Amino acid sequence: MQSGSMNQVTKAELDPRLETPVVILSCPDELSDFATPERQEEMRGIYAQPGVIVVDNVVGEPLLAGLREGLSDYRRKFKEKFNFGRPETESFKRAYDETTKRMTELTRMLFGYDLKGAGTMSYRPLITADEPLHYDTYDVPCGEISLMAVLNFDIRPRVWNVGPSFREICRDSAADIEEILKKKNPGESPSVPIRSAGLKGFGPLKAGTPLHHIEFAPGAVWYANPKTTSHQIVYGGGAHFQQWNIDVSDCACQACLFEALGVNVPNLRAPAPATPA
Repeated sequence: MQSGSMNQVTKAELDPRLETPVVILSCPDELSDFATPERQEEMRGIYAQPGVIVVDNVVGEPLLAGLREGLSDYRRKFKEKFNFGRPETESFKRAYDETTKRMTELTRMLFGYDLKGAGTMSYRPLITADEPLHYDTYDVPCGEISLMAVLNFDIRPRVWNVGPSFREICRDSAADIEEILKKKNPGESPSVPIRSAGLKGFGPLKAGTPLHHIEFAPGAVWYANPKTTSHQIVYGGGAHFQQWNIDVSDCACQACLFEALGVNVPNLRAPAPATPA
């Protein structure tokens, strides 16, 4: 636990119909206490299922106060870009740099990966609420897994719903998915039409789908693969994201899961047409 922590605790209500595990850990005084081969193997396995791993009280109040200097009441629309910039104060810069280093070190200790730097970072000081249940659409090459860490630096909990994993919907809703994706365009992420169908009341992400409900405490850092874990931000203020692509020997990307579970998707690996010069 970092000095200055308020010892706040993440709360979770789990739906037994879902296979996604949610593990909530307390941050030790020394991050290196996480760095045992047995723990790292366990965390890698949980993340790959895919699961959600939460570590409470990673970042204490002094750093949280610095990060909060940029908080905004602006409500982001779903899929709107996060182009808000960052404060220029020395207190913010110090908090941002120290938080980034701490999250990177936590990730190294917890998973045992030889990370090359802090990864791709995104400081998001605005309000996000009432998102649709979805899988993220950004590209991750086959043979790699997206390792995403998120810090809640807001004064309130960040509330997520977590629905079925991509593996679950391929196994249990193959016919619906094939219907949704029968006209998938080359280069189009399958996540987009699956999300759109859910908003229209069809497919595995429609209203009434079983959900875990998680309230991430201020100062908590959590890990979840947004490409294969369906998720919905119910409400959240300031959050800081770091993301790495990790090489894996047993790929479980969306395309590999479709193929492994026999879901027929046209243009599955076809790239988008080249843009005319």
